Amino acid sequence: MNTPSNPLKITEVVLRDAHQSLLATRMKTEHMLPIAEKLDSVGFFSLEMWGGATFDTCIRFLNEDPWERCRLLKKKMPNTPFQMLLRGQNCVGYRHYADDIVERFVKQSSDVGIDIFRIFDALNDLRNIEVAVKTAKKCGGTVEGCISYTVSPVHNMDLFIKMAKGLVDIGSDILCIKDMAGLLTPQVTTPLIRELKKAIKIPIHLHTHATTGLAGMNIQCAIDEGVDMVDTAISTLSMGTSHYATECVVASLQGTPRDTGLDMHLLEEIADYFKGVRKHYSQFESNFVGVDIKILESQIPGGMISNMENQLREQNALDKLEEVLKEVPRVRKDLGYPPLVTPTSQIVGSQATLNVLTGERYKIVTKETRECLLGKYGRLPGEVDPELLKKVAKDQKLNDCRPADLLEPEWDTVVEEA
Repeated sequence: MNTPSNPLKITEVVLRDAHQSLLATRMKTEHMLPIAEKLDSVGFFSLEMWGGATFDTCIRFLNEDPWERCRLLKKKMPNTPFQMLLRGQNCVGYRHYADDIVERFVKQSSDVGIDIFRIFDALNDLRNIEVAVKTAKKCGGTVEGCISYTVSPVHNMDLFIKMAKGLVDIGSDILCIKDMAGLLTPQVTTPLIRELKKAIKIPIHLHTHATTGLAGMNIQCAIDEGVDMVDTAISTLSMGTSHYATECVVASLQGTPRDTGLDMHLLEEIADYFKGVRKHYSQFESNFVGVDIKILESQIPGGMISNMENQLREQNALDKLEEVLKEVPRVRKDLGYPPLVTPTSQIVGSQATLNVLTGERYKIVTKETRECLLGKYGRLPGEVDPELLKKVAKDQKLNDCRPADLLEPEWDTVVEEA
């Protein structure tokens, strides 16, 4: 038996991204607590259990206190670092918040037990994550700065390396490649990890979804190039729009220099537990549980497809789904190729849906599309369509500063209102 010389570290995402992808983020805290101690004793690098859509769903649908979820889980899992997904200046919301809100939110998250902050911006505009990064560091947290991975005529290796160096410069402890739509392919993963490893000296963490069926191959390519950590989901909540299965990665590395050292029997017990839990949420199951290679073209993340289905169902227009899926890449091109991740995925998706339903492109332009074009969300990666910009801007000025610089402090006002 080889002794692992460089064990691969695993982040388990069953308590956040797995059920966000497969069960509309509906998993309740009461279904997390009974298995918490077993999860804690596996020896994961971290447990992603908070952030993303969990905050919103706790309040809107589950009648739960998201902060309390964190505290309760921490009591049961004192040994494994807790990780959250933070949308930079958006925190866990859908707009930019003033700096005082971001600072308070990050500090409170740290106080309830978050150790690792995975921080991204939908446009890869690093100005939008600086305050969150600085605050997390000040609170003693570990920062994983993200490249939101996407494919377009303006996204290339040079740009990703420049971004990685920028993330190191602003204080990232770990670099995360956030492949939210599962767009990576083996022939991209290998050179990407290799070149990033040469360019920066901090650990690299790969986050990729199984949507296109390529996740296992991509993870293996990344492992061969020396990636430090990968995200996986316990098998009974893996695959489809979720992640590659934890047990598969653990099994594939046994007896190799990158052996994870994780206990397969314990993982099997955890998988059995979540098999039972999943049955409670069957009504929220996405129709999408297989492989969809068309995503490589439309670039639509899993969560976005189910949202679109709902929007169209409400309008009795589910038969228009194919048309909308074709319109999404066109709208994305018009907006300068933003990566499709919250909130840009919602902005592009809603605009594409309107373009199809009204029968005329940009007959109605949403407020969010308008603000996106005017720079209110940050710097767009590519050139925007000049005709559309002219239609939207009228006499308004394009914003070139950091979007949050336009916002007044909000905390005192909110406290008064509440």
